[in-house]
Amino acid sequence: MNFRQCARAIGFSVLAGLSGAAHADLKIAGSDTLEAFMQNALSQFKRSEGASIPVTTSFKGSSAGLRDLCEGRTAIVPASSRIDSENQRRCDTAKIGYMELPIAFDAIVVIANPARAALGELNLDELKAIFHPDSAGKVLRWRQVRASLADTPLSVVSLDTKSGTNAFFGGKVHGLAGFVRSDAKVSSQHADILRMVAADPNAIGFVSMGALADSRAEVWKVPINFGNGPVMPSREAVLNDSYAPLSRLMYLYVSKAALAEKDGHTLLFVAWLMERAGRLASYEGFVRLTEANYQDNLRKLPARNSTKP
Repeated sequence: MNFRQCARAIGFSVLAGLSGAAHADLKIAGSDTLEAFMQNALSQFKRSEGASIPVTTSFKGSSAGLRDLCEGRTAIVPASSRIDSENQRRCDTAKIGYMELPIAFDAIVVIANPARAALGELNLDELKAIFHPDSAGKVLRWRQVRASLADTPLSVVSLDTKSGTNAFFGGKVHGLAGFVRSDAKVSSQHADILRMVAADPNAIGFVSMGALADSRAEVWKVPINFGNGPVMPSREAVLNDSYAPLSRLMYLYVSKAALAEKDGHTLLFVAWLMERAGRLASYEGFVRLTEANYQDNLRKLPARNSTKP
């Protein structure tokens, strides 16, 4: 199934249950990959329909946000990957209902210091050798990745284990979602990954495509050879599936209980966002879905009443 088919097949799923009073703040927790997207959306929302609505946010990773959702602590989770089986079990046990709405396409971009441009490209076996957790303390030189490369130190930089981006990348590259080399330099922030790679001539890491949109860090985007020649991460490569192993859908998870609250805050914001998500996605460096996808998300939401918050 390609990305266009996925976008048609997957609907917004509503997450359940805010703890606390019915007139709670608009509570959002989730992916740091989508932090700029959400903050931009909230800034515009607060200048229009949401001017009187209190908002609390936390962007500590998709896994952390989904756990908050399934434990009733948040209503909206922007997630850079689909809900994992552990959090699904939490939601099932707690009888938390949720909706899952796709909001944009993304690609994982392998970045290296510009001094590594002699690499030319990397294939999936080479990425596995670099990033596999079992390579810690073993694959320490670039020549161990490819015999023709210089015998210089290899410096691995990674997002942390709470990152949905890390879980997705690990699952695709070495099959161990959510694990990191013990000798890697680790951060929860894409901006830190970019800075660390730019500062170290031996470094390699990975970030979301969106993280590169307004970054001034001097890094080299590594072409990846998936078996049919090197492919650069781009909007076109995402849409034509040539970058498919490292392309993904990102989602908004929303509590069904929060959508049904009398104050209407969650429903108002989610509907407002779906009407503008494509433009916001493009602005933040992601790849927008079709308008039909966003309209399908809107149709899945409960009807709004005429009461303004």
